[in-house]
Amino acid sequence: MKKQIFLAVFLFIHSGFVLYGQEHGESNFTPEQWSTIQQRWMRSQPVIMIVTDSGAQYSGQPVHTELDTLYLFPGTDCPVGADWYSKVQGVPFSDINHVLLQRGGNRFTRARRSVSLVVPRSDKLYTGPFQSIRVASVYSDSLVQPSNLEDAFPHSKVLRQVFPKKHLRISFGIGLGGHNVIEDAEKALGDSHFPDPYYYQDRLSLDFLDVSWRFWDHYIVGGQLAARNFTYNLSGGSYGEDVDSYYNSQIYFSENRLYAEYVFFHIDRFFTHRYEAIVGGALLMGKPDWSMYYSYSEYTEPEIWIFNEKRVQLNDNLYGFQLRSTFHFYLFPGSSLWAGLEANFYKPWAIQAQEFPSSDQDTPILLQEHTLDFSGVRIKFGVSIYL
Repeated sequence: MKKQIFLAVFLFIHSGFVLYGQEHGESNFTPEQWSTIQQRWMRSQPVIMIVTDSGAQYSGQPVHTELDTLYLFPGTDCPVGADWYSKVQGVPFSDINHVLLQRGGNRFTRARRSVSLVVPRSDKLYTGPFQSIRVASVYSDSLVQPSNLEDAFPHSKVLRQVFPKKHLRISFGIGLGGHNVIEDAEKALGDSHFPDPYYYQDRLSLDFLDVSWRFWDHYIVGGQLAARNFTYNLSGGSYGEDVDSYYNSQIYFSENRLYAEYVFFHIDRFFTHRYEAIVGGALLMGKPDWSMYYSYSEYTEPEIWIFNEKRVQLNDNLYGFQLRSTFHFYLFPGSSLWAGLEANFYKPWAIQAQEFPSSDQDTPILLQEHTLDFSGVRIKFGVSIYL
C-alpha cells in the first residue's frame, strides 16, 4: 500500500510538468510531429521518486547516475536540446533514504509498476539497487547534452528502446488470383480428344517465409521461399462394355523469389505517421513439375483381359520477373497490415508431345505438344512484423 501511495503522489507531481514539455520542441520536427514524439516518450520514459532522510521528495526522469550523486530531470520532455540541462537536479546518495523506480523502454521492455530500492551508503557500485538505477537512467554512461534526438541515440539505450530503428521485416499473407495453367492443360486434353477432365482449382495461396532487410530508410532487399505453391489434378476416363480408360494429370509448381523495393512516405523510428507505400521488382525462380498417368483395360474374350499403362513425368527450372506494390498501415511500431498487387511474368513452359498406349496397337493416343503459362496477376493481403 505504501508503494501505491508514493506512486500516486509521484504521478500527480510528475503530471504538473506536462506544460513544460509542450512549450518547446525540436526544429527538425513540425509541432504535430514533436507532439507525437512527446506523447510516446511520456508513456515510455523512466520515472523515479526520491525520498530523502529529511522527508523531502524529488520526482522526474533519472538522467544519469554517478557513484555519489543521482541526477534527475523534473520534466516530461525528452532530455535533449538546450533547455532541459539547466533544470537537472543532483541529489547526493548520502541524503537518499529510498527511491521508487519505474524502468522505461518500449511496450515490451518498460516496467508496468514501480519498485522500491534502498541504495547502500558505501560500497554501492556493484549492488543491485545502484545498478538498477544506473541502467534505467536515460544516459547511463555519462551526463551528456545532445542538441537533438539523433545525437542522443548513441548515448542512450533507453531512447533507442523507446524509438527503435527496425531493420528486419517478416511478412505473412494470402494471395488471390494467379495464372491460366488449368485452362492451358484442359485445352491440351480437349484438343487431344481425351475425355473431359474433372478437377479442383484453388486460386487462394499462402505467402510465408518472407524475410527482408531495410537500410537507409527507403530501400528494402529480401527473399521469399515457397512464395507460390500449388498442385492441380485433372482426371478423367471412359467406361464401355469392352474397354475402360483412365488418366490423371498432375501439375505442381513452387516458386522462390529475391526482391528489391523502394519506400515512399517511409515510417521512421519516431512513428510520426502510420502509412507507407512500397514499389519494387523481383527475380522469380519457379520449379514446375508435370506428370501424367494413363491406363486402359480391355476384354477381348470372356476369359482374356488386357491391361496397359504409362506414366510420364517432366520438370524444369523457370526464371521470370515480377513487378510489385504494397500499401502498409501500421497498427503500432513493429506491426503493419498491408495490401498489395503483383504481376508475375514467365516464359510459357513447353510440354512435348507424348504418346500413350491404346487398344489399337498401331494407333497410340497422342497428347499434343502444349504450353503451361505461370504468368499472372495476384492480389495479396497480410501482416508484417518488424524487429
